[in-house]
Amino acid sequence: MFDRLKDKTALYIEDEIEVLEQISKVFENYFERIYVVDNAEGGYEILLKYKVDILLVDIELPKMNGIELIGKIREKNKNIQIIVVSAYTKTNYFLECINYKVDAYIIKPFTFLKIQELLKKLNHEFKTDEITSTILYFDDNFSFNSTSSQLLYNNTMIHLTKKERTLLIFFLEHKNHLISIANIEYQLWPDKESNPSRRRSLISRLRTKLKQNFIETYPSEGYIFRIKY
Repeated sequence: MFDRLKDKTALYIEDEIEVLEQISKVFENYFERIYVVDNAEGGYEILLKYKVDILLVDIELPKMNGIELIGKIREKNKNIQIIVVSAYTKTNYFLECINYKVDAYIIKPFTFLKIQELLKKLNHEFKTDEITSTILYFDDNFSFNSTSSQLLYNNTMIHLTKKERTLLIFFLEHKNHLISIANIEYQLWPDKESNPSRRRSLISRLRTKLKQNFIETYPSEGYIFRIKY
């Protein structure tokens, strides 16, 4: 039913451990992966380390509260879906959430109906994104226009050869996941025998154009194209 969520990663930040465990078990049925943590600082570290599509966060958290966390996240990531889950209905909370373009504000307690409505909304939003979104941001400087197949650095186009472009698109299709050497060889040169020198040369050229960022090498295994967003 919510097929566009099956490949998404969610992060749920909640300091009530019992609620955190119960709700995370429900969401495990709908998302490919869900991270859970009981404080904003730990949640922020996860957001910096892994690609997260959906953030569910309580407001009243120890040390750094949910609003402060959202403010920090929005400075780096304008596209992540942010859902506030709170028992509080204070007007200033609503106004701050509007200011940070929060996608939904759910009043506790969670109910089956609220969860279904939230999943329906998220499923719809990702459907919309697939249709309209053309820019994928690697970090604050690099991005890729999927419509024109252009690599951009601070909005300036970086020239790519046909093979470099094919490799980059393949990396993006499998971003943040290990891609085997054999898979890359087959994707780039399906009718030719494996050639380590040829492969390394191509990856080296692309890595240079990316200023040595993003491509992680795992000897004898493959590569991970690691991006934040």
